[in-house]
Amino acid sequence: MITPKWAGRYLKTFLPTVGLTLTGISLLAMVLAFLLAGQSGGIVGKVIFGLLAALPAVIALAAVFLTAATFVSKAYDIRSLRDAHRFLQRLLFGVWYFGPYLLIKNGDIARGKDTVLHRVGGPGFLVIYNDSAVITERAGRLYRILSTNLPRRQNYPFLEPFEKIWEIVDLRPQQWTFPVRAMTRDGILVVCEADIRFKIDDRVPGPDGRLVSKPPTEEEPYPFTLEAVFRAATARWIREPDFQGPPMDWRGRVVVGFTEGILRNILAEYRLDWLLGPVREGERHPREVIRERLHRALEEEAPKVGARILDVQLGEIRVEDEQIPAQWVDAWRTEWESRVTATRLEGEAELLRIEAARAQAQAEMLINLIRELQSAAVGDEQARSYLLATRLAETLRWMSYDPFTRAFLPPESLRTLQRLQQLLGESRVLPSPGGVG
Repeated sequence: MITPKWAGRYLKTFLPTVGLTLTGISLLAMVLAFLLAGQSGGIVGKVIFGLLAALPAVIALAAVFLTAATFVSKAYDIRSLRDAHRFLQRLLFGVWYFGPYLLIKNGDIARGKDTVLHRVGGPGFLVIYNDSAVITERAGRLYRILSTNLPRRQNYPFLEPFEKIWEIVDLRPQQWTFPVRAMTRDGILVVCEADIRFKIDDRVPGPDGRLVSKPPTEEEPYPFTLEAVFRAATARWIREPDFQGPPMDWRGRVVVGFTEGILRNILAEYRLDWLLGPVREGERHPREVIRERLHRALEEEAPKVGARILDVQLGEIRVEDEQIPAQWVDAWRTEWESRVTATRLEGEAELLRIEAARAQAQAEMLINLIRELQSAAVGDEQARSYLLATRLAETLRWMSYDPFTRAFLPPESLRTLQRLQQLLGESRVLPSPGGVG
């Protein structure tokens, strides 16, 4: 649709160029007509003759225009000379009607991808759906960000001369499922599918300084911030031409760059039996623990590429190699044997401590008894019954045979015990009331 604003912009570009061209040709024709004024013929004939004489100049101008179109087609690899000619016309005389244009939706160019407007740049128009944002470049540098509501609401952005699309950012929520291969703590390869939902960051500082998400509206169903779009557009990694993996733009950075690396590091901290074993009562499922750790880590890393994490889910953790179970059993057997050995050594040490304590108690008892009976064994007036002393000495003798007991008996106690046995063995008759026999 032609509007006064479009007509004014077109005439502003068209009239000076065309006016100068027509003025130059007219002046040349008038000069030729003046030079031929002395010849016969009327003024009309002289003007016609002057125009014919100016025809070489017109042909020269056309040749210059054709040469320029040929140069442009070669320089920008334009397929047809006609497209190059139209591009030069737009550069010299401006755009009169609504066209050409590029249709942008779903984060890609839906129409006009192979046109001069896309490959070379403006003048031209963009029709941008509200699910996409466009970053343009001009003269080798990033120029501006365009969308349905930028630079103004409900507009069709106009591309200036040689301004072209540099990157298109999809504003819709993204959901990627990516299998992550990792090694467990015991060296076994496992696979876990990570399901990540994310979008372009739309958070802005609230009244209290905390980041809050912009609510979607009818005009802007997929809100975003200019900073997030710029970060996403400049996050692309350039890979080799024959690279077969997912595109490493801001979406690939979130899934492949962040998710894969973080999840590998988390899985490497756990053993396979903890990942695949049954959940004990009162404990959380291992996948839930890993999922929360992954979610927190992604929330910290995603804003670096202009993204915001919406949800993180983990699939089943599985072992792909059929030979892995045997390796798993061998690893567990080694671990079990080491645990059994450690437990046995701890039990033996505890048994030694118990035996040592028992022997020490027995030794202390012997020492006390020997001290109590020393006077009874060597005294005359306070001697006790021979039979009681004999039995007591015999009991002490058998207790002293225990190596643990002997280890805690001082040499003086052992000598006293031996002397008590000798004294009791010298007499086989019960002592008389007056003394020890």
